[in-house]
Amino acid sequence: MGGAALPPRDGAQVAALDVSVRIGGRAPSIARRLRERVESFLAAGDPNQDRLFLIVRPAICVLVVVAVVVANDLPGRQGVIVGCSTAFVINFAYTYLVAHRRYFVLRGTSLIVDNAIIICTSLWVFIKMGQAGYESDLWLAYLTFIITSAMSYGPIGSTLFASLWTGLLVFVTLGFYDPDSHFREQLPMRLTFFLLVGFCVISLAAELRKRSEKLERSTRQTLSMLAQIVEARDTDAGLHLKHITHYSRALALALGASEEQAKEIAYAALIHDVGKAQVPDAILKKPGPLTADERTEIQKHTVWGHELLADNQEFVTAGEVARSHHERWDGTGYPDGLAGEAIPFAARIAAVADVYDALTSVRPYKQAWPPRDAIDEIRRLSGTHFDPSVVEAFVQLYDAGVLRMLDAGMRENGAALDLAA
Repeated sequence: MGGAALPPRDGAQVAALDVSVRIGGRAPSIARRLRERVESFLAAGDPNQDRLFLIVRPAICVLVVVAVVVANDLPGRQGVIVGCSTAFVINFAYTYLVAHRRYFVLRGTSLIVDNAIIICTSLWVFIKMGQAGYESDLWLAYLTFIITSAMSYGPIGSTLFASLWTGLLVFVTLGFYDPDSHFREQLPMRLTFFLLVGFCVISLAAELRKRSEKLERSTRQTLSMLAQIVEARDTDAGLHLKHITHYSRALALALGASEEQAKEIAYAALIHDVGKAQVPDAILKKPGPLTADERTEIQKHTVWGHELLADNQEFVTAGEVARSHHERWDGTGYPDGLAGEAIPFAARIAAVADVYDALTSVRPYKQAWPPRDAIDEIRRLSGTHFDPSVVEAFVQLYDAGVLRMLDAGMRENGAALDLAA
């Protein structure tokens, strides 16, 4: 899932989030900054794009290239076969990474390994072709490769990627072909063609990405409205959803998550109770204690929420939070009895943010707790209900005044949750 669209932040909120990143000496590391730059370059985050461009396309390209090279008795074909075979074997490792949702590692690895293999193989073939005086329309394969690959990167990545391969073609043409060869004579025309096609491809990629983001935003707005309707049945939806969203985001940042990861976790926390849509009002709004059967019924909202989100790859994290935000660190939670780090990281964050807001908010069955009392209670539950490291970070956010700053900013902006920002 991409980043969640959150309400506009005023100066206090910006400062609070900046403090949350630095708290406890957790300044952004070089690795974290590098990761964010690579993610921006790759425009990563869409699992469907990862499957298509990093697994399916390379496998098809490998088979086609080998068939063409063998059929045309191309000079240097042995190097092509070795390079393609290597790429095909590496593709199985990519499949493993996708199965485990390691998309950042997948994209970063493929960026380095795939291009290294193709550059080495291409140089070998062009050198052999130049030495043999062999001329063909192999450059059209380059054009196809650039068109399909550029669409898997962000705007900057697409431009640099196309420039790299165009430059490589110019280098081998000028370096290994005679000045009076047809290959050299056709170079200006080919470069013009590359330029025009590259412009069209990058424009198309940008438009497709824009439409995809628009559809994603629309889907999230629909789910968010559903979440607010569900929350309104037993609490102040606007304030509660806004609190848990911003608390979760600040907490994720404090624990070292990137900005995009923090937004994703914040959005997942926003719709964590979406499964309550299926809980009967008689149970959800009951002012007194629940019976054993009623408690069992309301606990099913975790499974129902996960089922609602599970079929959409954009909401993997949201589905994990919906299912696991009532799991406990000691394994006594529900619905799966997960313990320790088996509980998804995002769910551990959302659980602390949710409980803190529940304790400090008025409910039909209780008065609001003072914030300090709520913090003491969360600290008491560290190691049993909650991940101790998450509790420590949350307490530090409170002690540093980050939570108060967030609350002040939310009060000034009102309770409405603007997901179109």
